[in-house]
Amino acid sequence: MSSLLLKPCGAAATAVRGSSCRTRHVVRARAPLAVGTVRVALAPLEAPARRLGRNVVCAAAAPAAEAPLGHIEQALAELAKPKDDPTRKHVCVQVAPAVRVAIAETLGLAPGTTTPKQLAEGLRRLGFDEVFDTLFGADLTIVEEGSELLHRLTEHLEQHPHSDEPLPMFTSCCPGWIAMLEKSYPDLIPYVSSCKSPQMMLASMVKSYLADKKGISPKDMVMVSIMPCTRKQSEADRDWFCVDDDPTVRQLDHVITTAELGTIFKERGINLAELPEGDWDNPMGVGSGAGVLFGTTGGVMEAALRTAYELFTGTPLQRLSLSEVRGMDGIKEANITMVPAPGSKFEELLKHRAAARAGAAAHGTPGPLAWDGGAGFTSEDGKGGITLRVAVANGLGNAKKLITKMQAGEAKYDFVEIMACPAGCVGGGGQPRSTDKTITQKRQAALYNLDEKSTLRRSHENPSIRELYDTYLGEPLGHKAHELLHTHYVAGGVEEKDEKK
Repeated sequence: MSSLLLKPCGAAATAVRGSSCRTRHVVRARAPLAVGTVRVALAPLEAPARRLGRNVVCAAAAPAAEAPLGHIEQALAELAKPKDDPTRKHVCVQVAPAVRVAIAETLGLAPGTTTPKQLAEGLRRLGFDEVFDTLFGADLTIVEEGSELLHRLTEHLEQHPHSDEPLPMFTSCCPGWIAMLEKSYPDLIPYVSSCKSPQMMLASMVKSYLADKKGISPKDMVMVSIMPCTRKQSEADRDWFCVDDDPTVRQLDHVITTAELGTIFKERGINLAELPEGDWDNPMGVGSGAGVLFGTTGGVMEAALRTAYELFTGTPLQRLSLSEVRGMDGIKEANITMVPAPGSKFEELLKHRAAARAGAAAHGTPGPLAWDGGAGFTSEDGKGGITLRVAVANGLGNAKKLITKMQAGEAKYDFVEIMACPAGCVGGGGQPRSTDKTITQKRQAALYNLDEKSTLRRSHENPSIRELYDTYLGEPLGHKAHELLHTHYVAGGVEEKDEKK
């Protein structure tokens, strides 16, 4: 991928391994496994889940909440099999950004005390065949999401008379937000990015790209995620997240929370703080500092702007730390000034901006969120540009307030990030319990530190991402990327399965 070119999502490609199932309502049943001594003793919940927003239960108020026990036992049962057992599957694991800073707390240490590579080594000692970094999936998400944002902007500046890809665009990686969207704001579904979350993008690549590369059938692979979020299993269980239209072969099989992983390490006598640093498995073990930021409120926005800015202007964004979208405020706003690259399509479109704005206003029914055509400007040297207006909602309560203002026309944005848990994923319901009222800020600071130390700080500069597009996916938003990396949403919501039964 010599450059990141914008291409519209075309018609669905023919058979693509790992593509989303088209059967939405298949009920998947898993037979319980007898796992003998492979059991994990987990503390019961001490606090009930809290209802945030209409019809959406957020588990952030239930610290260290448990993923369904069946998933943990099934994952550990597979790892317990000898590697020469012909029935053993190829077991892969991925680790979310927020996990790497909070896992040290399970040892009584400060957030970020143990290193990501010590965590990789600990997972390898549990028996995983390959250990991947969800940062790779985050970088992949940003390349697709940044491209999608500019594609939508292009469509509107070109005055295309349709509304299936409207602006403003909302982020899509938080399952708590998606649940509220589908149940409480179904009319906003077209405004939400079609990009899968990082965990689902990486899982899709494991059971398509990696399976092809290694000559392993996806049926003989198990994909496990270590996540800070208690809703990630229900996300993975959506019927269409399967391989080759086979509902019994999931793109992502099991989700284990940060707190549960800490318990597993203790039971196995694995002390991360005493381990040497291991390695992530390539190519899905390389991630950028931008990917790290997915673990905190404002981080997805910050990462996306680093890529979208360069795609639009042709030059790197120099101010990488965007303080306007950082911190713990409920609603954060920022304006990013962008002048298009000379000779680019964007420059030509902005030359005719007045007509484009008039056309945008004349498209007929504007939808539930009326976009005003964007905020343009002309600089002193006569060049035209746009001011990208962005907002970040920290928690579902603040998201409802923000959406209400947008619906009333009191606030106008081009790009909006929403995270269900206060502070974002670092405050997820699957993180370790803590009595420290500032723990989320400390986790947040540890993530910012990892970003600043990273040699790669822009997702599109990740060489493994570029190689993936060059050798497998083609271009961002292309046919194959659309099949493997994008999803859809269901008005009214998806019935979540009770995996404990």
